[in-house]
Amino acid sequence: MALAYQIDQTKKLVTITGDYAEPVEWRLLLEQVRADPRLQPGMAFLRDLRYSLHPVDAQTVIGIIAVVRELWTSVGARRAAMVTRPGIDVPAVIAHALAEVEQIPLRAFTSYDDAIAWLSEDSDT
Repeated sequence: MALAYQIDQTKKLVTITGDYAEPVEWRLLLEQVRADPRLQPGMAFLRDLRYSLHPVDAQTVIGIIAVVRELWTSVGARRAAMVTRPGIDVPAVIAHALAEVEQIPLRAFTSYDDAIAWLSEDSDT
């Protein structure tokens, strides 16, 4: 299942769904989001991985984080969260760790409600 996104202007939330994807697909998706007239500065981004079935390897996660870092400012993201099924999701753990190193406010969660609560907080940390 390819990446797709929805923008909820009321919640100031961009939700990204679909299976795990390669950096090239992430670049295309984020460029589409950036060009979408509904996008507002300071929106939160939620990557919903609860229905994803084909995890990517560590090298692919590194490439995805590089794309996210490059396009972070241009999409006006305030925070980003990934929500996975309960259990260890290795790609999400790697992405969370790499985001910390890059000082990107991105966290991994196994609870949808916890992810939304964190995205809704006022702090940028």
